[in-house]
Amino acid sequence: MFKALQKYKFFILIALFFLLLRIPSLFEPAWYGDEGIYLTIGEGLNKGLNLYTQIHDNKPPTLYFLAAISHTVFGFRLLLLLSMAITVYCFNLLAKKFLEPKIIKIALILFVFLTSIPFIEGTIANAEIFMLLPTILGVLIFLNAKKTRDYFLSAFILGLAFTIKMPVLFECIFLTIFLALEKFDLISRFNLKNIFSKRIKNIPILIGFLISFSIPILAWGIYYYFHQALSLFISASLMQNFSYLSSWSTGNQSSSLASGGLINRLIILILAWLVIYVLLIKKVIDKKIAFLLFWFGTTIFAALLSGRPYPHYLIQTLPSLCLVIGAIFSKSYKIIAKAILVLSVAFLVFVFWKFNFYSYPTTAYYKNFYSYALGQKSQANYYSFFGSGVQRIYDISNYVKENTAENEKIFLWGDESFIYSLSDRLPVGRFTVAYHIVDFNAYNVTISQLKNTPPKLIIYYQMNGRPFQELDNLIKEYYYPAKAFDSVIIYKLK
Repeated sequence: MFKALQKYKFFILIALFFLLLRIPSLFEPAWYGDEGIYLTIGEGLNKGLNLYTQIHDNKPPTLYFLAAISHTVFGFRLLLLLSMAITVYCFNLLAKKFLEPKIIKIALILFVFLTSIPFIEGTIANAEIFMLLPTILGVLIFLNAKKTRDYFLSAFILGLAFTIKMPVLFECIFLTIFLALEKFDLISRFNLKNIFSKRIKNIPILIGFLISFSIPILAWGIYYYFHQALSLFISASLMQNFSYLSSWSTGNQSSSLASGGLINRLIILILAWLVIYVLLIKKVIDKKIAFLLFWFGTTIFAALLSGRPYPHYLIQTLPSLCLVIGAIFSKSYKIIAKAILVLSVAFLVFVFWKFNFYSYPTTAYYKNFYSYALGQKSQANYYSFFGSGVQRIYDISNYVKENTAENEKIFLWGDESFIYSLSDRLPVGRFTVAYHIVDFNAYNVTISQLKNTPPKLIIYYQMNGRPFQELDNLIKEYYYPAKAFDSVIIYKLK
């Protein structure tokens, strides 16, 4: 037994390291707004609501069904922990395709560390981190492919990642290009004759690859067709994301993609791919380094789709980043290749600075948890680390639960969607947060729904930058102030 422990000592230590970093996330309070939306929609699904027609968000559906089986923040984070444990294992297998054993350990430690700490929201149950498992697995199957069906399986699994969030589409495009280079024998040299020779028979493989990628989202489309929600499904989970891409830089949801700088970034990506390909056929870099650079550049572009500085967007870059860093320390690659890899990492650092990505404190996060776990800090002080309004969310949720029946709906004019999930109550209308009503100009439909189905309680956050006069008029006529939590007023139906 001692020999077995010695043999697997590193993996035991990695597992302990993983748990040490991840366990605090299981005990975080309800504070992160997006998780509140996911869990609220998940509870809506559990209670029979139809996604997109009766309750809304603008992502593909898989994440909400994961939230539906989780029920609570603890359940959601536990599901993430289990998912990431498998992800780490798959990443270890993937690293073996590029790195020697000692360097694999470096890459694995780095991957576990960066995906498990709050610095870029690795602790949060967001789409980007759930997307890692099918993405890494899809790439691993692609690299191990022996038969055509293996490529199709790879694409299908990437398609599953696409049903969690859209940016993995660009990794599918990158792999399709790489597959084409291999099948047309263009890896070692560029020769157009190869495309029009007998290798033209490989075109169906490329088409099959793309079709396989499309199957999961098409399956969801069929599902929503039979639930009379196909147009809303396409609009909310696919089309609205295109307007979202430019809305950060332009301030609205109706601008063109070009106005957000996306076209410029796409041109840079294509130029980068061309440079990498030239370096490959000139034998400056080998196929493995070319693959890593192709992939790394693709994930940086995907992280910058919207131009928003949300740190969880960078999670998509982590598998290729950790492999690139590992390759820099590897003895298997040329100095010139390592220099190019260093420049690519430097470019990511530049992107982090240029787009002003913010981050979360890491040391303070663990100090806060372990102080609380050891009884050195009260729950109120522990909660306050995550925001001054966290305890208020719990107090409001308890009040709502005590003053409404289980089947009664409420309405929140604010962005603290956790109030719905913590109180186990559903919203009147499709929208779970005020900023969705603002972004989609849904004032009229919201007022109409409130008049048709008056909620017993309206939780009203004071938001000077978001006037909603029709709501104020409705409250004045039909409601009275029943309770105040600091500046948040709960109105009760007369």
